[in-house]
Amino acid sequence: MTTWSKRLLGVAVFIAAVALASEVRALVTPYRDPPAAISGWRLAAAAECGNSAPPDARFWRGVAGARRVCRAEYAGDPPMRLTLFDMPGYPVGPGAFDAFQKWTPDQPARIGFFAGRFFGVAESPRNDRQALNRFADAVARSLTGAAPGGKW
Repeated sequence: MTTWSKRLLGVAVFIAAVALASEVRALVTPYRDPPAAISGWRLAAAAECGNSAPPDARFWRGVAGARRVCRAEYAGDPPMRLTLFDMPGYPVGPGAFDAFQKWTPDQPARIGFFAGRFFGVAESPRNDRQALNRFADAVARSLTGAAPGGKW
């Protein structure tokens, strides 16, 4: 075996190990439910969680591979709806950031955001951009301890 072949084999083994470690990490990482109360909003009812996106969210690009999807309704001023996707692949491979990049806002009272392994969509019956931003920031901080990586 030549030196070049050994190096190539080593790189291939390394890439396979990183991919496998990422998948194992995703399997052992516990699920997170949407927060019960955040920054003036409280869950109006128990969050609905499952392995597939709600029918009205299935056309959103980049979310098909979500490990878990939760939909939660929040009471507050204004009321909010959160659709939260727990994406695999973080920090390697397509995940929340990929879903965020592919998501396009289709309504003025709806924003998408990502934080760590989560991609979320916050929506409200009122077009109150400041409230949507506050809500998205509060959700991101409660899930990851940090502000969202981006909002759209």
